[in-house]
Amino acid sequence: MKLKEMNDALQELRSKYAVQADGVLTAATAGSFGAAAELKMNGTTVKLLPWRIERRFIELKKLVDGQTLEDVSTLRFAWFVNGESLEALLYRELDLCAFLGESQIRSIFAVVNGKTANLVVKLQDGKSCAVECSAALPNGTEPMDKHEIIARRGVACDRVVDSQVPQASIYEFTANGEKRYTDIDTELFGFSTEEILLVRAAYAVLSNPALADDWNKTDAKLNRQIADALATEKNGKPVIYTEE
Repeated sequence: MKLKEMNDALQELRSKYAVQADGVLTAATAGSFGAAAELKMNGTTVKLLPWRIERRFIELKKLVDGQTLEDVSTLRFAWFVNGESLEALLYRELDLCAFLGESQIRSIFAVVNGKTANLVVKLQDGKSCAVECSAALPNGTEPMDKHEIIARRGVACDRVVDSQVPQASIYEFTANGEKRYTDIDTELFGFSTEEILLVRAAYAVLSNPALADDWNKTDAKLNRQIADALATEKNGKPVIYTEE
């Protein structure tokens, strides 16, 4: 990550939109399962949840909030990568279950095989979530993920219908091979998607400091849920939360 450049971009956003709160992006604490960077602000460390400000997930949430999807019943998520820990994959997907499902997690049961896991998750309001995660893709393979929401009336997905892999905006075929380009932010050119989302997540916290406490509480909850989920593989029993 280009932390210096990311912090310069963060300061430019603060100045442009007159945001008073200040903070600095730093590399994530060793052993953390969440985002690759965190925000130091007012003497505290804020754990970032950058997927919550990613456009595709914001739009999915709007479909649920606005009841375009009526009576959501099932969420089907999948995320396959190379080079990440299984815990890191579960961290994001479990948070998205609660975030997009708009209800806290009630129970989790996981089946784990090496670097892959299949989870059945129930939310407090009765929604079901099926989550597939794998950190076993071959070296050099681009990450692949898909998030689908099924309702009594309507289905929504963050991928184009029938697509098998994420699509880029521009493809360039050269003598040196294929290159792909996808810009997702008009104010943050030159950064990778991950870096853009981290800068935007940090900016979201500076713009609304109340998020800091909320996201830190969510981080603590997710770390507990990950440990509980992996334990169900060993004891064969789902973990149940009565007051999440």
